[in-house]
Amino acid sequence: MLEKLLQFALKLLPKPLKNLWDKYENIWRYCYYGLWTTVISYASKLIGQWLFGLAGYTMKQTVPNVLNTTISWIIAATFAFFVNKKYVFMSKTTERSELLHEIYTFYGARFVSFFMEVGLMWVTTVALKWNYALMAFLVQFLIVALNYVFSKVVVFRKKEDAPEQAEKKAE
Repeated sequence: MLEKLLQFALKLLPKPLKNLWDKYENIWRYCYYGLWTTVISYASKLIGQWLFGLAGYTMKQTVPNVLNTTISWIIAATFAFFVNKKYVFMSKTTERSELLHEIYTFYGARFVSFFMEVGLMWVTTVALKWNYALMAFLVQFLIVALNYVFSKVVVFRKKEDAPEQAEKKAE
């Protein structure tokens, strides 16, 4: 559905913008699906905040804050894995070991950004008492940029970009 929406929008682009899309398609696709991942992350955080509020907790408390961020991260990272694999980096795996490698490296890289997100959310909303909803939104920009680098360089790099392939070509 999201890909169909993107294809519909691309048909509406004037030629100069379509050329710009074609030139930087990978980055634009990542931004598009990153936007949807951010929407999912943000929405799940707000829903969690609401549910914790019903139970009498606030996001200014450490445990609900970290738990809410963790649940949101799991939802958003899982969505991101599938759309990045299929629509952004167009990775096709034929062997189970290739798929497992992508899953492990993707989630491993995302764990790095997850701990960064948890830390930033805790510092800004618990320690500094800044607005939770605003910080949840702003922190996502840093996380999306970091995750693009991880995905492009480590997780979904093309087979010919792999270091062992480069060494074989040099010989």
